[in-house]
Amino acid sequence: MKEVIHDKEVAHSNKNRRTAMSLTSLLLIALTMNPFTEGMETAHEWLFMTSHYVLVIAGFLMAFRWLRGKLFLLVPAASLLVLWHVPLFYALAGSDLAFRLACDVSMIASGILIGMSSSSMSTLTWLSLFVVWMSADTFLSIVLLLQIPAYSNVGFPFSPYTPSQEVTTAVAMWVIMSGIIAVVLGNFLRKLIF
Repeated sequence: MKEVIHDKEVAHSNKNRRTAMSLTSLLLIALTMNPFTEGMETAHEWLFMTSHYVLVIAGFLMAFRWLRGKLFLLVPAASLLVLWHVPLFYALAGSDLAFRLACDVSMIASGILIGMSSSSMSTLTWLSLFVVWMSADTFLSIVLLLQIPAYSNVGFPFSPYTPSQEVTTAVAMWVIMSGIIAVVLGNFLRKLIF
């Protein structure tokens, strides 16, 4: 009898957790994909980059523990993420609403694919991919910190971003990455200890 009650409590707890994750992801999408924020992203590169993190996390939360998928789903997810950080597409998404919406949808889709594939990852694979992600983001933030012209209106005249905005964007990326690392390591240690 106690086992049945415990199983019902666990199922109810999991359902509540999934509902909270879904509501959180919808809230993150609503905060990011609205006319005010979209308009501000054209003027502020740090906000444009921050929205990438927020939308990938929102997509991840939508799929994590809800949808199951194979590890190969990381290939299209990574391809979409890399595509929108190639200087030309980055500038197009920063300057044109249609491209930015395509970029935003791609970020959500990438998060969903990553969340789906996480069910088939070993801890070592997951940790390795996390290190690769943080390394790639660190590389991009260094490129922005160095104010390489390709990510500004020096490289692409239609880009709304000036080289001076790149430093702020790099700092924002470091702050966000530090927060993500803290959450991931905290959860990892919690699982090891408890």
